[in-house]
Amino acid sequence: MSKFICNKLAGIYWPKQPLDDISIRIKLKCREGISALPKFEDYKDKSNEENLNKLDNNIIEEHDFRWQNKVFSNWEYQKYSDVYNCNSETELKYHDRLKQPYNYECKKVFSYIHEDYYLPLPVTSEKKVGKAIVSIGDCFNRLNLEDIGSDGDISSSMKHLLRSEENMSSYEERWIAMHIVLDSSEYNEDSQLLFKEEHILVSLYHNVTYNYLIVTPNVNDIEFNAYCVENQPEIEYGVEIEFGEENSAELEELLNNLLKKWEKQQKKLLSFVMPPLGRKNYFVTFEIISAMDFDMDNLYIEFHIKISDDLQCNGDLRGRTHISKHLTTEKYEWKYGHTVELELECATGIEPVPIKIYLEAISVDWWGRHRTEGYSYLPLSLEPGEHTRHLSCSRPEELDTVKANNRRFFVGGCNLIKDLDVLANPQLHNANFRYTETGSISVRWRTISQSRSPGAACFAPSTSTAGSSTALLSGAEAVLRQYRKAKATLAAATSSVPEHMHSKDG
Repeated sequence: MSKFICNKLAGIYWPKQPLDDISIRIKLKCREGISALPKFEDYKDKSNEENLNKLDNNIIEEHDFRWQNKVFSNWEYQKYSDVYNCNSETELKYHDRLKQPYNYECKKVFSYIHEDYYLPLPVTSEKKVGKAIVSIGDCFNRLNLEDIGSDGDISSSMKHLLRSEENMSSYEERWIAMHIVLDSSEYNEDSQLLFKEEHILVSLYHNVTYNYLIVTPNVNDIEFNAYCVENQPEIEYGVEIEFGEENSAELEELLNNLLKKWEKQQKKLLSFVMPPLGRKNYFVTFEIISAMDFDMDNLYIEFHIKISDDLQCNGDLRGRTHISKHLTTEKYEWKYGHTVELELECATGIEPVPIKIYLEAISVDWWGRHRTEGYSYLPLSLEPGEHTRHLSCSRPEELDTVKANNRRFFVGGCNLIKDLDVLANPQLHNANFRYTETGSISVRWRTISQSRSPGAACFAPSTSTAGSSTALLSGAEAVLRQYRKAKATLAAATSSVPEHMHSKDG
C-alpha cells in the first residue's frame, strides 16, 4: 500500500491594498516519467530551435487569474450559451455575457466567483470556553437577566435589552469567496459533456469585516513542493499570489526606517560620554515581548515606572504598547516587542534601590470598552546584565460575584486599584476586593552602568557578563589600540629630525 502524504496547508494574509490588484497564477505540469508525447504535426514545420523552445514551454502550463475574474469551463460555456438552461439571475447574466461579440475561450482551469456560491463560506469567529466551543452571539442569546437578580423584580425594558437587533448576536462577519478549479470532465467530439469531474486547485476566502485573506492551500513552489491533484497524482501544480507592487515598496520603506532607528541607537550607545565627577550612570533597555492566556482579544499593555528620589531619570516613565490580536496557536498569544529606554544617574557612593515597574493588560472590545485583564509588578534591579522574566498577572474583582460579572459585562468593570503600590505591598493596604489569576506577560531587560570616581582619568563600565558591557569594553580597547598605533607612527617619523630643529616647539 502506498503511503499517503498531504503537504497542503492554509495560509492567511492581510492585504494593504484592495484585492482588485491581486494576481493569482496556477502552474500545471506532469510528473516526471508521465509526460505526454508530442504530436508530429505540431513540430513538422518548425526549426529545431523553435521545437526545443516549444517543448520547454510545454513542461509547465501557466494560468493567470484576477480577483473575482470569471473564467468559463467547456461545460459551462455549453450550458450558459442556451438561455433555456439559465434559471437564476447570475446564470442569465453569464448568458448575456457570452452573447457579446468577444472571444470567450473555454479553459480547463477555470474559476467560480462569489456569485456562483460553489462552496459554503467559513463560519463566524468562535472562542473556546473550557472544553466547549461557543460563539459570542450564542452567549448573548443564552443570557437571561431574570437569572441574575435575587428578587426577580426586573423591568420589561431590561428584559428586552439583549433582544435588540443591534446587539452582538446580530453582528456577523462578511465573506467573499473565489475558487480556481481544474476541469477533468469527459467530452465527445462535439464538446458535449459525457462525464463531469472537477478538482479544486485553490480556494480564496476574503473576510471583509476584518480584511484578511485565507488561501487554501497556501502558495508553494512547484519545483520543490508541488501539490498533486486529487485522484490524478500524475498532475502537479503550484500556486502563486502577487498583491501588487505597493506592498513591497511599503515594506522596503519600513525596513529603511527601522535601519535608521537602529543606527541612531547604536551611535547613542557608542558615544562614550563621561558622567560627572563622583556620579554613576545606568542605561536600561526594557522590552515587553508578549502576553499569553488572557480571556479577551485586542490586547495592549500599559506600563508605569516609579523610581526612588536618589535617582535622576531621563526617559518615558509611563506609556502603552500597540493593540495586538492573538495568534492562532495552542494557547492565545499576543506579540509586542515594545521597548522602553531609561537613562538613570545617581551618586557613586549610593546603591540605588530597584525601580518599580507596574504592568496592566487591557482589552478593547468592538464597542470600545476597555477592560482590565490583569496587573503585574516587577522590581527591576539595576545590576548590569541581561534578564528575562515571565510575569504572572491577576485581576482584582469585587467580592460580590454577581455584581462584578454584571459590571464587567456591561461597562467593562471598575477601577478597584487607586494606588499601584498595593501590588508591591499588598499587606499595607486594606483592600475590599479579591484577585483572580489570568494570563502572563514576558519581558526582558538589559542594564549597563558606568561611573567616574574622584581622581579617575576616565570612566570605566561596571564588570558584567552582559553582551552590551563586553561590546563597550572591546570598543574602548579598539580606540586605545588606534591611539597607540598613531603615536608609534609619529615617533618613527620624527626620529631622524635633529633636536635643535624642534627644541623651541618642545
